[in-house]
Amino acid sequence: MKKIRMKRILGSVFVLFLLEVILLFFLSNKYMIIAGLLILNLILINRIFYLIKKIEISNTEKIREASTIAEKSLDYAFNEVSVGIINYDPETKEAKWLNPFAEDIFYKDGQTLISSELIQTYVSRAEKGKDIFKVGDHVYRFNIDTSQNTITFRDITEESNLYQEKLEMQTAIGIVSVDNYDDITDSMDEKEISYLNSFITTMVSDWMDEYQVFYKRLNAERYFFIGQLEDIKKMMDTKFQILDKIRKESSTRDIPITLSMGISYGGETLSQTGNTAQTNLDTALVRGGDQVVVKEAKDNAKPIFYGGRTASVAKRTRVRSRAMSTAIQGILTESSDVYIMGHRFPDMDAIGSAFGMARLAKFHNKEAWVVLEQNESIPDVERVMSELEKYPDLAKQIITPKEAMKRKTDSSLLIMVDYHKPSLSISQELYEQFDKVVIIDHHRRGDEFPAKPLLAYIESSASSASELVTELIEYQSNAQRSLDKLEATLLLAGIVVDTKSFSVRTTARTFDVASYLRTCGADSSLVQYLLSSDLTSYLEMNSLIAQSEYVTPDTVIVTGSEEKEYDSVTAAKTADTLLSMVGINAAFVITKRTDKQIGISARSNGSINVQLIMENLGGGGHFTNAAVQLTNVTVAEVKEQLLKVIQQNIDVMYDPAP
Repeated sequence: MKKIRMKRILGSVFVLFLLEVILLFFLSNKYMIIAGLLILNLILINRIFYLIKKIEISNTEKIREASTIAEKSLDYAFNEVSVGIINYDPETKEAKWLNPFAEDIFYKDGQTLISSELIQTYVSRAEKGKDIFKVGDHVYRFNIDTSQNTITFRDITEESNLYQEKLEMQTAIGIVSVDNYDDITDSMDEKEISYLNSFITTMVSDWMDEYQVFYKRLNAERYFFIGQLEDIKKMMDTKFQILDKIRKESSTRDIPITLSMGISYGGETLSQTGNTAQTNLDTALVRGGDQVVVKEAKDNAKPIFYGGRTASVAKRTRVRSRAMSTAIQGILTESSDVYIMGHRFPDMDAIGSAFGMARLAKFHNKEAWVVLEQNESIPDVERVMSELEKYPDLAKQIITPKEAMKRKTDSSLLIMVDYHKPSLSISQELYEQFDKVVIIDHHRRGDEFPAKPLLAYIESSASSASELVTELIEYQSNAQRSLDKLEATLLLAGIVVDTKSFSVRTTARTFDVASYLRTCGADSSLVQYLLSSDLTSYLEMNSLIAQSEYVTPDTVIVTGSEEKEYDSVTAAKTADTLLSMVGINAAFVITKRTDKQIGISARSNGSINVQLIMENLGGGGHFTNAAVQLTNVTVAEVKEQLLKVIQQNIDVMYDPAP
């Protein structure tokens, strides 16, 4: 239209120009020429003004038309489109205006569901990258424009349901293992074994049929099943009742049968999911069996543990111990030198097993160093350091983490003793510099674990790491190479500490190992001296015991002062002392440690599973002996967390076995 109007204007100008030229050529009277030109120019000006006015009128109409369309569009957007809009006051966070879509959601029965607190919650969630909220059965995704103080959101219920359905249909793979099957059937005849197999198969198949999963029996002690994630969630909701059921049924037949399972889902391939399921089963077995480990097939996923309500039974055999000894011998041979490190604030078990492994390395002519941080010691270890002054050859083996980092080479070997969580290392920086790692531990395996250890010798049924190390030494010692007297004493001290003088977690293997150490010259009187308490520590323990309070008829909690710091040995001995009293089956001692963390030392006599409680708080340990360290909290806050966890797990912390 603009081009047509421009052509008209130019045409009019051209015509008038021609007329003026004609006047100039055909009229001789100058007055007539001037009059003609004046008339023509007036006509031209009039024509131009007319066209300009017409264009202005046309543009005004267009603006009005555009405004009308815009108003209709805005009205449609605000009132008809399925997008909620909330405008709020930036200071008070009060809702100032809602469009009809938002009103339908947040106004029910004449009352508003939206408040300043709710809007503040949405703003906070948006800052954390969380953009989903739910109202009733509907799910919404929202966006906040802080410059305009506006929240917009849309209904994503359908796509959320589709996504959830997709998740629920993920393939899950599970592997079931019968604990102690070989040990139980060794003394049975064929008829009894047949009855046992029938009993196990009936129990397992009935349970799997309940959830309608596909399963197959691989051999007498292994089952394999495939299902969907929704099936696994149903099992998780019932906390895998098959564990309790088969334990109770087998106890009536005087057969100590339990089950362990590894379950995984969500892998990019079935191979990845299956491998993770096998790893989860291995974790369950290493932790002592009678439990289920469920973990998504992703590197950063956290495992979920079910069961584990009975103490570990001895599953390791002398054949396995000898095989481990041979495997470690091969690793030592291929290493240039060896560094042995325990957990932070090492106890006698960590110290004894460290010096034991140093001696084992010397059997193969390897230099071995025990890594200790001198400013992280407990009274027991300080007495050991004083005793080591009498043995210069042993004393010079002790180095700091900084010295270790300077000496190590690419072929150096790190041996982790009495722990397997990298975060508990005396020096995590030193740990991270080693490619070759061996683990020797007796604690139940947790979700934190080295990525690719060369060998992991973890036996939760063993009394201590010192017991495991002594067995390894026993298989490789002879007349020419044997333990030094002090080394044998330190190993015996480690066993005495963790067994509370052979009163808990003690098996025939433990006494065999202790007997071997005595033949190597272990001094029991020196052990008693190293583990003794001074008067100050004794008074501190009495002060803590005075703060005891019952949380259940047989469970007590002790809380230390917020200002006073205690070493880990004092807290542990306080818990042990409480446990020796009549009517107390479990004790939890909460103290502020010398490293400024808040620690809990948990002990039980075997009727209560303190390990489950500590795992819920991020720690771990054994059925009867566990601990946790927490940062950025107070003693009172930790006590509150502990009470909450005990209340939540009151039904599973007691051993249900008759």
